[in-house]
Amino acid sequence: MRNRMLLSYLLVAIVSLVVAYLAAILFLQFTLVNYVREHQIEASKSFQVFFEQYYQTNGNWDGIQQVNIQNLMDEAIPEENSQFGLTLVGTDGTILLTENKTKLGSIIAGSSLNFGAPVIVAGDTVAYLFVSRITDLLLPQLDGETIIRAHVATIWATLVGLLVAILMSLLVTRTLLRPIRITIGAVKRISKGELGVRVPVEPYQDVAELGKAINDMAVDLEKNQRVQQLMLMDITHDLRTPLSVQKATIEAFEDKIYEFNEEGLAVLKSQNSQLIHLVEDLRLLTLSDAGNFVVRKERVELTVFIKDISNSFEGIFSKKDLHIVFQPGNDEYWIAIDPHLMRRVFENLLQNAFQHSPDGSEIHIKILRMINRMEIVVSDQGPGIPESKLDTIFDRYYRVKSSEEGVPEGLGLGLTISRYIVEAHEGKLYAKNSLAGGAEFIIELPYAN
Repeated sequence: MRNRMLLSYLLVAIVSLVVAYLAAILFLQFTLVNYVREHQIEASKSFQVFFEQYYQTNGNWDGIQQVNIQNLMDEAIPEENSQFGLTLVGTDGTILLTENKTKLGSIIAGSSLNFGAPVIVAGDTVAYLFVSRITDLLLPQLDGETIIRAHVATIWATLVGLLVAILMSLLVTRTLLRPIRITIGAVKRISKGELGVRVPVEPYQDVAELGKAINDMAVDLEKNQRVQQLMLMDITHDLRTPLSVQKATIEAFEDKIYEFNEEGLAVLKSQNSQLIHLVEDLRLLTLSDAGNFVVRKERVELTVFIKDISNSFEGIFSKKDLHIVFQPGNDEYWIAIDPHLMRRVFENLLQNAFQHSPDGSEIHIKILRMINRMEIVVSDQGPGIPESKLDTIFDRYYRVKSSEEGVPEGLGLGLTISRYIVEAHEGKLYAKNSLAGGAEFIIELPYAN
């Protein structure tokens, strides 16, 4: 990357200098030609009429060499300008008339004609006049020696500029790549597990957003790593407890300490159900993360569906003398859902209500018909949810404290999985606090077609 960036800067610098060089040469020539031409036109005004009339009379420049140039100059220009010289050059570059007779018939460079004052007859340029002693420079060295030196000077200036551009490119490249190298180093260390590494942001404002994004990523990774470590500890604990109870119960059966009866089987069945529930939660969470969450919908009558689930909780609710209030009336509420997955949602919500409801209270379930959706509301009479936690409770591994024991319960996956399931049904699941006290969980689901 460093080499590519350096080459890019150099390419830009070289192209810029070449363009500047060409522009300087053109500007130099244009400025010099214009200056000299304007000077020639101004200085030759006194001679223009004579040469125009001569060409109109003769139709060519034959015999022009017989003109006494000194007399012409004495008549045309004031005495104080008598030091001026005069040269007439044909359109083909041939010197037709000049003070220096040895130069008659000589050919000057075509580019030098641009410096002369044109003699125009009937709209056509028939010759060029050069006035003053600069003709010795114009004929033929002006566009040779002078222009060559100007080109050489421009080339040296370009080379110096190129050298400066190379040095500046090295400096700028090193300055720009320094924060990138530091960022790359930090990312490599983070990839090796050093999640406490942070990228400095303040000194490098140009890459501040990149550094901030990487720092945020490192914070999230570090947080997720801690959460996963705690989760693994909780999973180990939650798996070990029912397995230990099952093992102890089976050993007690083998040692004839317990009779192998329905009560003993109920203990084993209860512990086995806990294991299955935990494994199923982890399975659903993995499917959701992998994007393989499959919903198999079918038409379900909601009243019968909810009654069946609430009846299965009567034994659990009786431990705290809780009562489910569900009075849907005689209406039927048909909806398209995956019964297996949606049962998990209602079980999680009722289990959550059981944990946070005081003894002897009620848990209400309502079904509401809205314009474009069905709403199912599960509410309790517990302490409610802090306003700042109404959305946080759906975060993975977030756990609240039991109102009775004051310790976190479960892995904090129930509400997370419930929201995944509802959203997979193109619905919503959210929580709010009831005006009468307690928490409300609202499930919004579209009607069946």
